[in-house]
Amino acid sequence: MSSFALKTLNSSMRKICVVITARASYSRIKTALIELQKNPSVNLMVVLAGSSLIDKYGDIRGQLSQDNLKVTAEAYHVVDGGDLISSAKTVGLGINELSSIFVQLKPDLVVTIADRFETMSTAVAASFMNIPLAHIQGGEVTGNIDEKVRHSITKLADLHLVSTQKSKERIIKMGENPDYVHVTGCPSIDIAHQVLCSGN
Repeated sequence: MSSFALKTLNSSMRKICVVITARASYSRIKTALIELQKNPSVNLMVVLAGSSLIDKYGDIRGQLSQDNLKVTAEAYHVVDGGDLISSAKTVGLGINELSSIFVQLKPDLVVTIADRFETMSTAVAASFMNIPLAHIQGGEVTGNIDEKVRHSITKLADLHLVSTQKSKERIIKMGENPDYVHVTGCPSIDIAHQVLCSGN
């Protein structure tokens, strides 16, 4: 039995830690977070990291508060500069900061979202600490650095929640266990549906 399955079975109240690294990532997970918070068997822990904490990139703390979601911890690790070396240093510092947070929170599962470079910090920290990792929106193809990040996280992840059947097929071809690859769609569609129904 995998480490992911064992941790899931042995926890009566699952501590699920979702790391949000950017404003765009929040839209991909918002509706899922709201549902997780309602679940009495889940202890939801929201960690803000990366550019999600910087005003000029769209600090999302206010939005989380409006949605009645509490921030459990914050990881400051962005090296400003907008160049390749600042991105690499941001990832390295993120591993350091997030590993310290994971030690304190002791989650049963860490969730990372999509493919921004900061998400590598989440994936590496959780994997090297033997914490099961769920990855949202793996298996997609873009042909740029995001694709390398996305596929790298796929190989580090234990559970894959993908948007399309094609994405699922790609992940299985990468050697991942089909039992842990699930087509869930993109949660951003929930927000689009809500806007459409409200007429705004």
